[in-house]
Amino acid sequence: MDCAVFKHGGFFSDKSGNIGISAALVLPLVVLSLGLGVDYGYLTLQKREMQGIVDITAIVAAADLPNVEKAALDHFRNNGLNLAVATKSGLVTVDGKVVPRDLTAVQNGIVTIVEGRYVPDPALATGQRFIPNATPADAARVSIEKEGALHLAAMFSKPPTMSAIGTAASTKLAAFSIGSRLASLDGGILNALLGQMLGTTISLKVMDYRALVDADIEVQPFLKVVSTRLNLTAATYEDVLAANLTMPQLLSSLQAVHGLSSTATSALKALEAASNRNKKTFTLSQILNIDPKKGLNVNAGSNWDMTVSAFDLVSAAAAIANGTNQVSLNAIAGLPGIASANVKLAIGEPPVETPPHRFGAPGSAVRTAQTRLAVEVTVDGLAALAGLKIKLPIYVEVAHAEGRLADIRCYGSTPQNASVSVDAVPGVAEIAIGTVHPSVLSNFSDEARVEKARLVDSTLLKIDGIAHVEAKNMQSQRLTFSPSEVAMGGVKSVSTRDILTSTTQTLLDNLDTDIHVLFLTIGSPQTVQTALAQTLRAVTPSIDTLLYNLLLTVGVRVGEADVRVTGVSCLQPVLVQ
Repeated sequence: MDCAVFKHGGFFSDKSGNIGISAALVLPLVVLSLGLGVDYGYLTLQKREMQGIVDITAIVAAADLPNVEKAALDHFRNNGLNLAVATKSGLVTVDGKVVPRDLTAVQNGIVTIVEGRYVPDPALATGQRFIPNATPADAARVSIEKEGALHLAAMFSKPPTMSAIGTAASTKLAAFSIGSRLASLDGGILNALLGQMLGTTISLKVMDYRALVDADIEVQPFLKVVSTRLNLTAATYEDVLAANLTMPQLLSSLQAVHGLSSTATSALKALEAASNRNKKTFTLSQILNIDPKKGLNVNAGSNWDMTVSAFDLVSAAAAIANGTNQVSLNAIAGLPGIASANVKLAIGEPPVETPPHRFGAPGSAVRTAQTRLAVEVTVDGLAALAGLKIKLPIYVEVAHAEGRLADIRCYGSTPQNASVSVDAVPGVAEIAIGTVHPSVLSNFSDEARVEKARLVDSTLLKIDGIAHVEAKNMQSQRLTFSPSEVAMGGVKSVSTRDILTSTTQTLLDNLDTDIHVLFLTIGSPQTVQTALAQTLRAVTPSIDTLLYNLLLTVGVRVGEADVRVTGVSCLQPVLVQ
């Protein structure tokens, strides 16, 4: 009987089918991994599609805030999107039906829209810039909740609920300025000071200056004219603002802007003729800042409004082009009770990136230049002591005044239908009677020290005096301009004093005097003190006019800041963070 013989190794040692067996065992895992990869990629694609939907819906909703739900449903219907919008009445589908919040609704997608306000303040964290339900609304936040779709993974996993969120707000820009437009003008003072700045003689009348103050120059056409006159081809706004410009070029460009009155045009022509030899240069960027438009071509037209007073442009340019930024006038006369006035005026460097006129978004700031003024006023005669003149040295220092664009509220219907709020702080105003060393006038790094001055110096009488008043208002005050006030270019002021007269009168009331009567026949020190007070009180209005106009020419006022909003634009909504 034959017996089966098993060779060594046999069946279990045969390795010829190992690869096939291993592949069969691993194949389900490979297929599962591929399926999960496909599902993950599909979920990622769905997430991107959802984000695209909420972004576009946010823009649509922000463009029609009074009807956000209808606008969103119309958008879904027109684009074949079967989404429901959460309303106070419930979930509303694209065909207008109210449906319950069930699994089917979640599978199709539920959209929630919240109106609010967007504050583009870089100081705020990204998540805090949208304020839900704040009024008046200018932004919309849209979120979507939708069940994701799975393929292979659906056999052992519940589909995840995904979400996306997008916020859109109207782009809000405003043009605003800080300086001085309210004017109690004196032609003689302005002629003397502006002429000194330009190195020439000027003989304009008060009505000419009023015409320049009231002449609003539209910045975009003006910059286009400047670009042409300087032969700047294909120039951007930034190119024009950075180009060197002379006073005659500025004045001729201003005349070419449409809409000026004949009086304003004549005044500009007279200034151009008087300054035709002035070759000192300056840049418009020291006066104007138009942040969002700098990179655009100046010939591209304009969908924005910004205007600047012709007087503001001329006086600011003259102050900058003066070079030394210090002006000295030896004899200003013609004011009641004042025989003459010697003036030394120093203007600080224009603030970097915060010139007095700006077009920008909330958070933008404008500032005036720091100014120091020393005036020696000679008063005609001391009351009760005819023939004795008083020399009254007055020192005024005005630090930077600042305006910061706080808020723009868009109300719809037109891009200009908006209110604008500006937080303004007037500069610290210091006014004193006394002498200061001339060297500190233009050295703004040093603090000026006021010393007692000789007011009356004669063989009969000697009077020394000093007084000091400091007006501070370190807290900002919010000034809100309604749409009609913006359209009219109205001016609002924030001040530490009601009017300059009160500051001057307080200064005179605080006058500390040393009176030396050399001959008793002219009266007692008390009599002289009374006579001095009466005389100075009588010339207070003239001193006010003198100081006001000197500072007006360089765009500042004592302890006050004049703010003006010259344009506002609520542009089409854009996505924001």
